[in-house]
Amino acid sequence: MGLVVLAGSACVTPTYASSAAIIITNVRAGSQASAQEEGIVLYNNASFEVDITNWCLINKLLTQFACFTPRTQYDTSIIPAYSYAIAVSSKAIHNNNENSFSLIYDSSAGSSGTIVASADTISLLDATGRYVDQFTWSSSISSAQQWARTKLSTLPDLFIDTDSSIDWQKVAFSELPMTQLQHREAPHDVPPEEPEVPIDEPDPTVEVSIPLPPIITELLPNAVGSDTGNEFIEILNPNEQAVISLKNYQLKVGASLEKTIILADYILQPGEYKVFSNAELGYSLLNTSSRASLFTPGGVLVSDVPAYNSPADGESWALIDDSWRYTNQPTPGFDNLASNEESEEADDETATAATLKACAANQYRSLETNRCRLLSSTTSSKPAACKPGQERNLETNRCKAVATTTACKEGQEKNPETNRCRNIKQLSTANYGVKGAPTKQQGGMGWYMWAAIAGVVLLIIGYGVWEWRVELKQLFQAVKAKFAAKPN
Repeated sequence: MGLVVLAGSACVTPTYASSAAIIITNVRAGSQASAQEEGIVLYNNASFEVDITNWCLINKLLTQFACFTPRTQYDTSIIPAYSYAIAVSSKAIHNNNENSFSLIYDSSAGSSGTIVASADTISLLDATGRYVDQFTWSSSISSAQQWARTKLSTLPDLFIDTDSSIDWQKVAFSELPMTQLQHREAPHDVPPEEPEVPIDEPDPTVEVSIPLPPIITELLPNAVGSDTGNEFIEILNPNEQAVISLKNYQLKVGASLEKTIILADYILQPGEYKVFSNAELGYSLLNTSSRASLFTPGGVLVSDVPAYNSPADGESWALIDDSWRYTNQPTPGFDNLASNEESEEADDETATAATLKACAANQYRSLETNRCRLLSSTTSSKPAACKPGQERNLETNRCKAVATTTACKEGQEKNPETNRCRNIKQLSTANYGVKGAPTKQQGGMGWYMWAAIAGVVLLIIGYGVWEWRVELKQLFQAVKAKFAAKPN
């Protein structure tokens, strides 16, 4: 086993110091009865006690689901040397055994629970937000199993702490150990006892004012550009004289207020604002919808912000005139202002109403041009009838003379466009055919007809000579011989 530990330490670069005293030793992600029956075991692996006041457990979504918050101003949570502290969900408590656990939290992820059995990361942060220990897994465990850190020895218990996968193994679930967490009162100066002074009865005629609690007045969930460091939550001291301390006030953020932030000792003077950025407190305001609430150290709700719904870039969700509304003028640390558009529209309407003059009795104001126009008459008159020989033009509504038709002279025709008579044009005689008109046959035969007849005759003579070439040759020779035989 020692060789395995040394080999694992040599091959793995630890993300967190392996010498940390407080480590996570067991993780339970649910049971066969419910996925919300969760539990986490912390162990002091050192020979000295450790103060874990305001230490918190977070999952892979960076949700703080369990914090060791002090119960009183001077309360501290101490894990003695080689001792356990156990944090479980409220669903894991049975038979009134809550005294067996150090911390009980409410699962905030519905039916699936805060810890995901298939894959998750559980981290332990100290009061300053520094990571103390962390365990990540990507293989699922069944409802009858738990993750357990490997022990090196017992009496006292010592565990492997190399911050690598060899530290952990899946085992069958067994009962969690009893808590050994101790609550102690931190040392503080006790004010000296003052001598008793006779208490005067209060004057019933004098009104005693009770200081008002702090209130949340503005959220900026969708900053222009990057949200990191630009989102803010604004808190106001509404009192005119009383000073307020925000120490141990609980600021809860999220759609279901799943993230809880314990505020430090911030002092607010009368009428003073305090602005908390997301980089300062580590919260996140979703751009779609979320809300925030403020509780006293005793858990009493003093300010609740209704959920916003998809504000535009640069718009804050602000308390203006006792109602929550969007404004494009975020004012972190100052009195809230309404949007520019609302102010400009109100000014424009006031200026327009002041400059417009009243319309006359026979006029009305046009909604489109904002000008006065004459009222239309409700009576109508018919146009006068046209004179004989005239008719009304449908386009101009005027009378015009009725067009009359007269017959054209011989050799003329009516122009369909102007309705006037015009001479009929005669086509000149052509020696060739015209498309679309009958061709007039000319008298006698032309030269081309004679050329065609001559060509046919020559073809017939040529064909006869070719057919009778032998006989014609003999005849030619006979005639030639006859004339050649005559004496000179």
